Amino acid sequence: MDFRGQWQAIKAHPMGGWLKVDSPDLPDLGSAKRLLWCGIGGSLLPSETMVRAFGGDEAQRNWVPLASPEPAPEFQLQPGDQLVYASKSGKTLELWTWISRLRALPGFGDLAAPMLITQDDGNPLATWGRANGCRILPIPVPVGGRFSAFTPIGTLPLAWMGCDVPAFLQGGREVVAQLEANEGPWHDRIAATAELLLSAHQRGITEWVMMPYATRLDSLSAWWVQLVAESLGKVAKDGVRKGLTPIRAVGPVDQHSQLQRWMAGPRNLGVIVMTVEGKVAPEKLDPPKGSPYPGLAGLRGADILRAQAEGTAEALEAAGVPVLRWTMPTLTEGDLGAFMMAWQIIIGILGFALDLDPFDQPEVEDGKQRTFKRLGLG
Repeated sequence: MDFRGQWQAIKAHPMGGWLKVDSPDLPDLGSAKRLLWCGIGGSLLPSETMVRAFGGDEAQRNWVPLASPEPAPEFQLQPGDQLVYASKSGKTLELWTWISRLRALPGFGDLAAPMLITQDDGNPLATWGRANGCRILPIPVPVGGRFSAFTPIGTLPLAWMGCDVPAFLQGGREVVAQLEANEGPWHDRIAATAELLLSAHQRGITEWVMMPYATRLDSLSAWWVQLVAESLGKVAKDGVRKGLTPIRAVGPVDQHSQLQRWMAGPRNLGVIVMTVEGKVAPEKLDPPKGSPYPGLAGLRGADILRAQAEGTAEALEAAGVPVLRWTMPTLTEGDLGAFMMAWQIIIGILGFALDLDPFDQPEVEDGKQRTFKRLGLG
């Protein structure tokens, strides 16, 4: 693998602007009772990741993602709602369905003007928003939707929750700095991971599972799935169909639903077992009389979770399944920022190593055009 050459290719690509992590000018959303987020795909998954990872009970209740165009007969607006319309292109059909639906609801006219997150290039969303007094939080032109975690797509929810936005951004910057310096733990980890995935691909390992042992990171898996699927499922320059199939999982839930397939099914799959370290709160377990596990009295839930993760990894390896262990020191804004930037770089490097352009998704447009034709929209 020409690691340095592929790193330079990412930097030189017209859509490699996500490597430059700027500090956005974010509005104060402290008065917003609920954050109604209209977006889908890369305009939602980074945002959802932040809220699910760091949001407390109140933030979880007041975060309202509005993505699918399916009917929502019981949905109502509430005083103090803050609307956010997010779309890189400004043309997303699902977004415009929700804009149209919300405008027809009672109370819409009493809300503050929606905030827009889009590429401010005169697209339909930006043009409409500017004419209606909406604040536009721009997505830079050389940043694709699935690489938008370090734009307001990812940082606005963090600011709304009162989280450490600068730490998240700095986590991403530190990873980039180490790649530029050609040394450091993140440089070494990214190089080793990309090499492992490429070597496995050459042996026929074309499916990979992302399995964090932390339910708060389930949405991170969803973000990772889009990043991998849209970046690495392509017809290569030589006409050969190549790519990786990402699979979303979360431990220990998927030990009880997918592990059988991974261990005993076709040998075309690897598993990324992800754990979160850090301080563990004191806990007392009180197993009742008759419990098959009286020894639980001396353990904590975190001990059990860690043993499950390691036990699963060992069982997979014993069955001949490739396993990549990934440990996050703590679940903080900085650590999450570093993780997301690292995987964006890994996928970029792997794309070029497979002779693919990891930053386009040409086949997606065909389905969109067929949808518009069926609806008589173009």
